[in-house]
Amino acid sequence: MEIRRAIPGDEKGISFVQVESWRTTYKGIIDDDYLYKMRAEDREDMWMNIIQKPMEKSFLYVACINQQIIGFCSGGPNRSGRFPYETELYAIYLLHEYQRRSIGTSLIRHLAQTHYDFGYRTMLAWVLKDNPSKAAYEKLGGIKLGEENIQIGEQLLTEEALGFDLVKLLQL
Repeated sequence: MEIRRAIPGDEKGISFVQVESWRTTYKGIIDDDYLYKMRAEDREDMWMNIIQKPMEKSFLYVACINQQIIGFCSGGPNRSGRFPYETELYAIYLLHEYQRRSIGTSLIRHLAQTHYDFGYRTMLAWVLKDNPSKAAYEKLGGIKLGEENIQIGEQLLTEEALGFDLVKLLQL
């Protein structure tokens, strides 16, 4: 497996992983109709723009096996400012068949190391309260800071903010 910065042309693989991951991870949490209507093609332009014109000090990494994208994560400066954490894990998604193999942990650590190298020491992540992968964040030292309601489609769901000490996360 290889972890590298995303490059132009990766947007198709990233979009595919995002949609497929949502469909498997959030089944039974987010309405099936909403998940069914998601299309990778609808997200390609967004990811292409993120790759070509990233926000300052933001990063998008892909995990590849045999040059096929099987997961990705993105992060950068804390966007909400709601909690006193310097950086944020914006997104992390893996195809279902590659979950629970420490690939997600490797992606998060890769991003955390980049943040640390820029002088940051803390990271925030927003996670759906019922996300079955939430335990993995907690295993990496994420502590609950608070929660808020968000709307996805017609549903109102609860999202939790988890805070990380990057030094501790990198030492695990």
